[in-house]
Amino acid sequence: MSGPEDRFGDLGAGARSKSAAERLEERDRTHPEPRPRPPEVPRPSSRYAWLVGIVFFVAIVVAAINAIPNSGDALRGPRSGTPLPRFSAPDVLGPLEGDANVKQRPGDSDSAGRLPACSVLGKGVVNSCQLAEKPLVLTFVFDRGADCFPQVDRVERAMTGMRGVNFAVVYFSRKDRDEVREIVRRRGWTMPVALDRDGAVSNVYGVGGCPVTVFAHAGGEVQGSEIGFLTEEELRARARRL
Repeated sequence: MSGPEDRFGDLGAGARSKSAAERLEERDRTHPEPRPRPPEVPRPSSRYAWLVGIVFFVAIVVAAINAIPNSGDALRGPRSGTPLPRFSAPDVLGPLEGDANVKQRPGDSDSAGRLPACSVLGKGVVNSCQLAEKPLVLTFVFDRGADCFPQVDRVERAMTGMRGVNFAVVYFSRKDRDEVREIVRRRGWTMPVALDRDGAVSNVYGVGGCPVTVFAHAGGEVQGSEIGFLTEEELRARARRL
């Protein structure tokens, strides 16, 4: 019968004299286990990588838009309680040609006009300062976008019998002057129609769409601005409150 020493095979006398725990400890020193690698961060598969990029881009755009204060108000016309922006522009049916003058004060840049807008007077000129000597209803219309001409038709009908209130139109158009005149005549607009050929008046008023109707007290303080279509009854009611 073999003795206990036969279980150690040919490891030698030194190995036979060590306990099992000592042999395991020695093996740990001579054959250390490799350190575990940190887990890899999962990456989106190529199948969805484009979608992640689009979502990230949209998030940036939304954040940029939300960071702009009063971005919606900037397209709705002047705010209540502010001074009515000044302009002088050719009357569509008049003899004058050229771009509108929107120079607000003498010290402003000459790019808006050589003279302050209020000082440009005469036949064929639509001058906001003259219009604002009485309560004023000012309607903005464009050629492009929504069909805004029906709103001017309503204003034309609503102003009948409204004494003591001035009504006028700012018409942004790059059409030929004769074509614009034909539109005004065909629709029977009798109120002054200022031609805003380069969009300077619409820009200084903060109007980015049509129709927009601006209501101002006598003297030129803005009572309010409305975007969209108003009925004749609404127009008369607003005009009476001026």
